[in-house]
Amino acid sequence: MAMRERSAYRLPPRPYNAHGVMRRVGLEVELGGLSLECTLEVIHAVLGGSIELTSRTVGRVVDTRLGKFQVEFDHSLLQKRSYLRPLERIGWLDREDDEAAQRIEDSVLRVASEIVPIEVVTPPIRCDELDELDELWEALRSAGAQGTYDSPLFAFGLHLNPELPARDLPTVLAFTRAFLLLEEWLMSASHVALTRRISPFIRSFPEAYRRVVLPPDYAPNAAQFVDDYLTHSPTRNRTLDLLPLLVDLYGPALLSRVDEASLVKGRPTFHYRLPNCEIASAGWTPARDWNRWLVVERLANDSEQLSTLSGRYLETQDLLARLQGQGWTELLRERLDLPA
Repeated sequence: MAMRERSAYRLPPRPYNAHGVMRRVGLEVELGGLSLECTLEVIHAVLGGSIELTSRTVGRVVDTRLGKFQVEFDHSLLQKRSYLRPLERIGWLDREDDEAAQRIEDSVLRVASEIVPIEVVTPPIRCDELDELDELWEALRSAGAQGTYDSPLFAFGLHLNPELPARDLPTVLAFTRAFLLLEEWLMSASHVALTRRISPFIRSFPEAYRRVVLPPDYAPNAAQFVDDYLTHSPTRNRTLDLLPLLVDLYGPALLSRVDEASLVKGRPTFHYRLPNCEIASAGWTPARDWNRWLVVERLANDSEQLSTLSGRYLETQDLLARLQGQGWTELLRERLDLPA
C-alpha cells in the first residue's frame, strides 16, 4: 500500500521501521460518560467485527476492519473484582451467591465510573492511516463520551504508543534526549489539565536524570542505560514511559526494580502518556497531539540540533526555574518548527 500524507496527521521523519514496513501506533483513550457495553456497541457499529464481553469490566471488539479493540475499566482492582474478597473472607458474601455479588458490583461500578475511566485500546494502526479512527471518535462523542474537562474528578488521558523506527540503543537514546528537552514545552502546548498535573500518573522526569543523559559524552551500553533509567525512574507514571520498550528490548528481569511491575507489559513502542483526552470537544481527534509528538521525532533525528540544544540546556544549571519556563520555550521556538 502506498504511503499517504494526511492533512491532519503528519508523517514522522522516519515513517518506516527497520524492515521497511510502515510504522504503526497504538492509541489508548480514557473516557467517561459511557458504559462498557455502550462503548463496545459504538465501536462495533462504526468498524464492524463482533463483540466479546469477558466480564462486566473488560470486553473487546474483534475482527473489525482495523483489528481488535480492547475496552476496559482502567483499574486492576475492578478488573480482578478484588473489592469482593474482604467480604468473602469475613463471611458476608458467599462465593456462590452470584446475585449478591452482582448487587455489590453494580454499586461499585456506579461509584467507580465517577472517577475511573473506560479505556479504549486500539490495535496498532499504520501512522499514515490514523484518520481511519476519526469516525470512531465522532461516534463516541455523539453517544455521550466525556473527557478530561467534563468533571473536576477526571484525570483522563490520551496515550500514544508509536513503534520505534529502529530497535537500537542510539535510537532510544536520541528519542530520550529529545523528549527531555521538549517535555516542558509539550506540557504547556498540550494545556495539560490541572487534575492531571497533580495526579501521580504523569510525573515529569527528575532534573538529575536530565543531567545524566544530556551531556555529549554520555555513551552508555544497554546495561548502563537501563540502570540509569531505573535509578531515576523506576515507575511507569512518567510523561514518557520507557518501561514497556525496555522490557521488550532487554527482558523482564529489570522489572524487579520497578513499582507496580505487574502493570508493565513489554512492547516495541514508546508510551507517551502526557496529553489530555478532549473527546467531548467538537471535532476533537488525536491529530494535534500526534503532531506535537512528531516534534520529538524530528529533533531525535537531527543530531546537530539535538547536540546544540542539549548544550544550551546544560548551561542553565543555575537558572532552571526561569529557563525551563518561558525562556526555554522561546529558545525552542527560535530553533524548531513548533506547532500550536
